[in-house]
Amino acid sequence: MRYVNLYLFLLLPFFVNAQVVNTEKLRLQTAEKSFQTDIDFNFGLSRNKAGRTVRLGTQARLEYQKNTNRWMLLGAYNLTQFLNVDEADAVPKNFANNAFGHLRYNKKISDWLTWEAFGQGQWDEIQEIDIRTLFGTGPRFRLYDNNNSHLYIGTLYMYEYEETSPEDLRELNRDHRLSTYASVAFLLNDYLSVNHVTYYQPIVNEVADFRISSETNISVKVNENILFKTYFQFIHDSNPPVTVPRNMYVLSNGLAIQF
Repeated sequence: MRYVNLYLFLLLPFFVNAQVVNTEKLRLQTAEKSFQTDIDFNFGLSRNKAGRTVRLGTQARLEYQKNTNRWMLLGAYNLTQFLNVDEADAVPKNFANNAFGHLRYNKKISDWLTWEAFGQGQWDEIQEIDIRTLFGTGPRFRLYDNNNSHLYIGTLYMYEYEETSPEDLRELNRDHRLSTYASVAFLLNDYLSVNHVTYYQPIVNEVADFRISSETNISVKVNENILFKTYFQFIHDSNPPVTVPRNMYVLSNGLAIQF
């Protein structure tokens, strides 16, 4: 099922903070499909008395499933840039400039247990992440799953290599983290569905240094072809680069046309 998103009033940014990549919402949900690929591209340009704003976003997903094996490859790039065209010496200011690539492998061991392994690379100019690479592996448990709802939890070991540049002072981090998550979805009736996932990623030997990412998606079916969607994301980093806030959030509402 494919959607064309028409974001209204509060526009869902062409970027979602890439510190914690939510792979739950990008998994192949239809068991009958063994191969699926999606490529999305967004471009926006506006000019008014405040200046000129350019928004560019692209995302690709490639997923393959056969028997008990599943591979998923994700990638995205996002840019939001503003320029005051009335100032001759004005320099463009980036409000978003980030990219990531993610490769994940799942091996289904039983109806309730799946083993996962993944690798990820990313950078984010605004969050002062010059480079971050992740490698992890661990179990994923299906606690509950039927036609109307599901609940999954995962607890993975993750090695993280990160270079940041807060206030032009480069920092280098090599950390061993846990990446635990809970993913829940409800189809409350024929018109209303809720999806939620929370990630918790502490350093193994320093649990006071951790990241939390929480995302909630609510979809309301207006009619056979139109959905109203609400999205909320909250991110907390207990030890971010010096100039980056500990708490960040995104709230958006929009419509989706279903073909």
